[in-house]
Formats: sequence, C-alpha cells, structure tokens
Amino acid sequence: MKRLFLLSTVLFLLCSCSNDDGLKPGQPDGENTAVIPHFYGMARLENPAPETRGVANVLKTWNRPIAEESLTVKFLNGTEYYRELVKGTVKEWEKVAGVKFYFVQDNEDALIRIGFDCVSGMMSSWAITGTDHIQLYEQQQEPTVHFAQWHSVSDKIKRSDVLRAFGQVLGLELEFRHPNFTPGWITDENGNVDETKIREYWKKELGDYITWEELKKMVLDPLLDHAFLISKTNSYDAESVMTWPFYEMIAQNIPLIEYKEDCKSELSVRDKEFIRNIYGPTLGKWDPDDKYLKLIEFDYTGTTPEFTLTTTKNIAVIWDQDAEEATNYYLPVNVSSAYKFTATHTFAESKKHRIIIAEILDWRQEIPTESTALTAFDLTHGVGAENFDIKLLNKALESIRIIGGEGFISQEFNFTGYNNLRELYLVGTLDSRVTLENCENLEIFATSRSVYKPQTLKGPSGLTVASTPEANGYYKVEGPVAEWANESISIPEGIGKAEPTYSLSDLNGPGITIRNCGNLKEIGLENTRVKNIDFSNLPHLEYIYLSSTQSYLVGGGSRDNNGEYLCAAFSTLENRKDLPSGVIVLRGITRVTNPADYMYVFLNLEKFIQIDNQFKSKNWTAVWDSGLLLFAVAIP
Repeated sequence: MKRLFLLSTVLFLLCSCSNDDGLKPGQPDGENTAVIPHFYGMARLENPAPETRGVANVLKTWNRPIAEESLTVKFLNGTEYYRELVKGTVKEWEKVAGVKFYFVQDNEDALIRIGFDCVSGMMSSWAITGTDHIQLYEQQQEPTVHFAQWHSVSDKIKRSDVLRAFGQVLGLELEFRHPNFTPGWITDENGNVDETKIREYWKKELGDYITWEELKKMVLDPLLDHAFLISKTNSYDAESVMTWPFYEMIAQNIPLIEYKEDCKSELSVRDKEFIRNIYGPTLGKWDPDDKYLKLIEFDYTGTTPEFTLTTTKNIAVIWDQDAEEATNYYLPVNVSSAYKFTATHTFAESKKHRIIIAEILDWRQEIPTESTALTAFDLTHGVGAENFDIKLLNKALESIRIIGGEGFISQEFNFTGYNNLRELYLVGTLDSRVTLENCENLEIFATSRSVYKPQTLKGPSGLTVASTPEANGYYKVEGPVAEWANESISIPEGIGKAEPTYSLSDLNGPGITIRNCGNLKEIGLENTRVKNIDFSNLPHLEYIYLSSTQSYLVGGGSRDNNGEYLCAAFSTLENRKDLPSGVIVLRGITRVTNPADYMYVFLNLEKFIQIDNQFKSKNWTAVWDSGLLLFAVAIP
C-alpha cells in the first residue's frame, strides 16, 4: 500500500528535515516572489499565476558536463540490499543517455542524498527535481530522494520508485503534468476537469496544511506550453515510468491504493528517446578512462571467462571495451576485510577479447601510481587466456593462480619484481615457461591448485634398501610414510589421480627459472615436463613436492641412468645442517592413462645412492609417496 504521492509533497515542505526557510502560506503578498524547492519543480506560493513547468523544464535539467561528471550520490541510511538495488536500477538511465551517477562514501558530501523511511510522517517515495538539488547542497544530512515503506512492497515497486525518483533527479516531471494529458474520467458533462470533486478530495486530505489556491497550482492547473522552457514528447506517454496513478485515486476518492498493476518498472521507448534527446547518447557501461586504474589485463578467446577476485575496493571488469561490455563490482556495505567474489561473463561470439580488471577510483580522485585494491587473482577458467599484463603497481596482490587445462595456450610467464607476491600457482599450462626473479616475498610456487603437503610423516626417518632384489629384479625401499589431511591428494598404496594436464616444460627453453627469490619456502611441481631445476640460493626452502612421468624430472635420465635429472637438481639444494630437516615428497606418473595415474618411481640403484647421500649430507628427508623400485642395471 502506498500513501498518496502529493501528500508527501506537502509534508516534505512543512515537516521534512530541510532547514530551508521557504515561504509559508499566509505570508504578506509582497514577500511571495521568492521560490522554494519542490520535488517536482519550483512553485511560487501565493502567486496568482501558475509556474511554468513541464515534463522536463529546461531550467531544471543539468548541463551536460555536470550530468556526465558531477552527479554525486550518497546514502543516509539503508540496508545493503536496498543500496545495491538502487545502484543497479539507476544504471537503466545511464544505459540510454549521457548521464552518470557517482556513488560516494556515506561520510562525503554529495549532491543527491538518499534516505529510507528517514523523514517522520513520510509514507511515500519522492525526489527533488533536477537542479533544485543545488539549493539544498549545504543540508548534507537531509534527503533529496526518499524511499518509504519498502519493507512491505515488492521489488518491482521498489524498482519503479527508483526509476521515477531518478528521472526527477534528472529534471523530468511526472507524466501527468504533460500539457496534452486529459484525465477524462474526472471531467464534467462539458469535458472540463471537475474541479469541485478534486477540491473536495484535496481539502479533506490537506486542508490543515495548505490552501486550495496554492495546491491547485501543483495538482490541477495545466502546464503552460512555452517552447523555450518546456521539453516534452508530442503526446502523453501512459507507459512512462514517470506516470503516477493519483488521478485514479482522486476518481475513486481513496487516500490509499494498491497500484501494483499500474506500476511501471521499465523505461518506456519514449522515456529512452526523451532522456537521450536531453542529455545525448549514453557514455557507455563503464566510467571514462580517468575513473579507472587498470590492474590486470589479458586476452581471452572463448565464450565464458571466469575468475575470482579478492579485493578491498570497488572493482570494474571491462570484458570488451569496443563492444561496451563491462561490470562494476561494489563492496558490500560494512565490509571491514577483503571481499571475495567470482566474475563471469558470456560472450555472444568466440573471438579474442581484451579483458581489463580495474580499480574504480573515488570521486575526483587523481589517478594513483599504486593500488592496494587486489589481494588475490584466481583465474579458474584459463583456457583461451594469454598475454597477461599483471601490473607491478599492485602493491597488495599476494596470491595469483592461473588454472588452464587441455587447450591452454602455452606461453612465457615473467614474474620479475613482484615484491608483494607471496603465492603463485600455474596449473595445467602445458608447454609454458616461467621466470621468477626479484620476488623478495614469494613463499610458495606450485603447479597444482594448492601445495600438496602431508600433515605428518610416520615410520623410519631414513631410507633402507633391501639387500636382495625381488623375483622381478627390483630392489624395494622402505622409508618415511606421508599422512595426508586432504584425502583428495592422498594416494593409498600408491594409487591415485594426478593433475590431469601437465604444467611447464623445457620444450622451448628452461621451463622454470628462479633468481633472487630468497624467501621461497615451498615448491610444488605437480605433473611437470621439466628436466632441470636449480634450487640454489633458496636458504629458506623447507618443502619440495615433485611428480612427473618417467621421462622428466622424477625418474628421468639416459637409458642407464634413471634418476640422473633428480641427482643434478638435488645437488643444488641448500644445506639445512643447523635447521630442522627439510621434506621432499616424490611421485611418479604413468604415461598411458588419461587422466594420469600415480605410479612407482623407477631409479638406477647407483643414482639413488647418490641422491640419498645428498639428502643425508644436507639434512633433507625424502618420501617416495607413490613407491620406489630400484634396479642395478638398465631395464630393457
């Protein structure tokens, strides 16, 4: 149920939170030439001539620079849901005309102030019209847009309220003020408006607040159609969001009305044409370039990109600048910590798009040289992504994860100078290569979705090789056993599924290069196709996980030297003599199943002895988690 709209008008003038000293009924005639702000235009009280107003009064519309750059908005109160509904709905006006609403923090000054049930006695939603907002700018704690009774109405009615209110903010009048509107159902036998019936209704409603002569100018007198002051459509638009069914209320002589069927919750065709005629074409679905700070860019070929961001500030994702496709993601109200959300989009055509992730700058904020907005970037659907440009100005970006898979575009990743980066995961990137250099705070690097790390180790601390081979000629090895907290990555009895797509290889040069990353503590290389890695100059390295097929790092080597690659890699390990023992977990991967299974690692006995001696001399504990079989001669 909604209270009669015009009743709110008068209550706003007489008992709102405004401190404006406007003229009141009964003042001397000589003082009645001043004007006071109305929520649908300017009215001169006690003036015998009706004020010229229209569907859009030229005096009430904003000039284009202000409409494009200066319409600031803040909330005086309201739940997160109400705020997001308002922010999302006002974009309907932005989509069709050259206007932009900038939502600022609650403690900042704003031209437009929104309140929810914050004016005592108000039962309806209303808004100050257009440039009348300027007169109330100093009254920052009082609303210029008011939404009432939202707790008892549908979202459709809420949306209708917002569209109509912000139409008024843009200078539009309510549609029944159109000079060509004729309320036929309240006319007398001569076709004239039945003033007596209307007067009786209004005097009963508002007789204690305002005289009929003054009220008549607001609700009855026709608008004067002066072309130089009035912008209007050629005819009354019954489908406009600016319509209000109060004439029907008058005809039925009821102060309250259920008007759900009359509610207009979408801009009409004429609404769009009319507002575009006043303010020009839309500015697009995102702010001008100087309102954004670009944080991450990459090319994407496909139809459905998806990634998760963790941020402390409002973020925009420009999916395709040329096609004007973008989404703004605003922090929920009262969020005091980093906020995590998933961004996804569906393109109509599978072609290359340049996706831009950007920080939305505050009102009139100079473009900074650094950003602390993003703390994590997780590209969960990376097939089709390439040419990454993760800006060095990201000073709070601590975690990056890129998940590819079959069809991923192999490429070279260069992470040089990312001093704030702590965790990096490159999963399923096929024959890509990576350089990690001058990442002083990097602690974790892995080619799995998380580091595969056991909870504890049990059993003997060292490795023991059987003195005699089994019947098949292999020597069994006993040693520490890993206990895993996460069952999805444990492999009881050496059986389990590996990451289905390999990541990083030496096909086009060194697959992994690490330089000056002295704080690196954990390296997890799951299902890689590299043969070499240098662990030197990593004094804080304490955990290593390695898995590959027999031809690569784990178990690879020349025909008679399986384990040759591991022996070379472990020769570069730092000595942990005076530190707790480091841990190395190793798994083999079969070459014949898809997805890949874990399997025994086969090593030349002589190479194994060299590797084991390196572990002992440098204080590292090895866990051959998928099993280890040794042979004294090459296997044919």
